[in-house]
Amino acid sequence: MSFDINAVMTDMGAAMQKTLEKDLPDIEDFGQEILEEEKESLELIGKERVAGRWSKEKFDKELEREKKVIQVEMLTIEIMTKAAAQRAVNAAIDVFVKAVKAALPI
Repeated sequence: MSFDINAVMTDMGAAMQKTLEKDLPDIEDFGQEILEEEKESLELIGKERVAGRWSKEKFDKELEREKKVIQVEMLTIEIMTKAAAQRAVNAAIDVFVKAVKAALPI
């Protein structure tokens, strides 16, 4: 059997895409969950400032605190994304190895 790198590359891309399609909805859902969890805090921060009960300094301080909370929660998404990328790479490399093995003379 011959080794056609163009066909192999197409198959590798398809394997990566299929793997990522499985992971992306979970990552997107988790991002939405983070925002939903912070909705109440953000609402309070906004309403207090708009109502004039908080100074700009208090608003900025609370907003910075909330920003740090969201950043920490987003680290989970970074981990999820790295894991998804690793699974996609593994799927692509598996396709490549199988293609090479299939092309080896018996």
